[in-house]
Amino acid sequence: MKITDIVFQSLNTWGDHPAYIELLSDNSAVYTSAEKLMEQINDMGKFLKKSGIQNNYLVAFFLRNSVDFVSVFLSLMDIGAKPVPVNLAYRKIELDEIFSNADPHAVIAEQEFLPLIAPYLKNKIVILRSNGKFKLHQASKNQSDPADIEERIASINYTYRGYGYPLGAMVPHAQYLMGAEVLVKGLKPVPGENMLVILPFYYIFPLIGCLFVPLLYQMTSVLSQTVNPLKLFDYIRKYRINSITAVPEIYELLFNCREESVDLSSLNVFVSGGSRLTKENYQKIIQAFDIELLHGYGLTEFTPVSRNIRKQAKAGTIGPFCDGIQYQISCSDHNGYGEIVIKNSNMTNSYYKRTKETQDAFKGGWFKTGDIGKMENDHLIFLKEKKNTRKLKGNMIDLQEVRKAILMYPGIKDAMIDFADNTLSAGIMMDTEKDMKDEYIKIKQFLSETIAAYKIPKLMNQI
Repeated sequence: MKITDIVFQSLNTWGDHPAYIELLSDNSAVYTSAEKLMEQINDMGKFLKKSGIQNNYLVAFFLRNSVDFVSVFLSLMDIGAKPVPVNLAYRKIELDEIFSNADPHAVIAEQEFLPLIAPYLKNKIVILRSNGKFKLHQASKNQSDPADIEERIASINYTYRGYGYPLGAMVPHAQYLMGAEVLVKGLKPVPGENMLVILPFYYIFPLIGCLFVPLLYQMTSVLSQTVNPLKLFDYIRKYRINSITAVPEIYELLFNCREESVDLSSLNVFVSGGSRLTKENYQKIIQAFDIELLHGYGLTEFTPVSRNIRKQAKAGTIGPFCDGIQYQISCSDHNGYGEIVIKNSNMTNSYYKRTKETQDAFKGGWFKTGDIGKMENDHLIFLKEKKNTRKLKGNMIDLQEVRKAILMYPGIKDAMIDFADNTLSAGIMMDTEKDMKDEYIKIKQFLSETIAAYKIPKLMNQI
């Protein structure tokens, strides 16, 4: 069964409370009922098919968080197409790889992204969104054959494992459903509660935790277009927010900007994931907000792998392994730390058109996460990444990809990339003597057009 079938069953039993409250930049709010959302999804499906999108067509899309994102994502799944959500921060080096690897049949994008993606649109169906309206911008002159992908695959979601380029994880419908089910067992929401959605939907964690969990368990999603803490506090008060699902850095920001006078009495729980949460920060957040904080761990290949549960959360851990997950701590050292290896029938088991990388990661049904951790009193503790990637504010950075981008700059012979104290830095070897103060400005400008902004090293020095 497709995950959309189960979502539609849920929406048909909602009653009057809204599925979405979309907060716009002019401070107005648009309420969308479950019934209206179903109409939008059905209408979108008809429009997509009329535009030429078929079963097993790969569709890359570049959309900001909105009810439209939800309608497009679910409509594509419903008609049997394979959505490929793309990080809006990606630039040339990431887009070159994704368009080369996936070779999508169609692209759906915000109008303002057209100049960025224009080099990749030849012979593709192109649909643009402007002012909340979709239009067919370009029809496909040479209709391609559908991709040869199993029906059980719901989407292709790009991630990193340190190879220097993104890999398209083939995510099954069952992964979305199981991920939502196990998150709910930890969160324990009540139908009719309100969740504030801050994270961009194109990551797997918010897709499961902020899109499918509310839709499947009848929570109203309040979509924020900002991470401004003063506005977030106002939204919590005004819309009586009960839960937030976000990365630790969001909660640390709220902690640093909190005011005693703000009414946060509706808040019950923070769900956290995507990057590390220290024991010290955990303690100060729960004390400041008098709230439960449930930190967990997952990957694009399977989310969540582990998560803390209400009334049982432990500081400094990423919780017990979720029900249904088999696990090993491989090649552990004298302290018990080793690579986290997992198995589940619903997880991703291959990367799109990447045989070697698939064989490296998946062995005998087990997935090698590339992360180091240990078990302590039935709770998993995360230590560090074994693979050549790092997390910064919930974003995964492939250090080899950053090095490759820097080496594309004329005159650079070599580069060494480091990540320490939550800061990305680069040592650069130039082939000529130059005024490095001016050169660093030029390098960063070059990188801003070549790679996602959060991957640009904050510190650079000559070696």
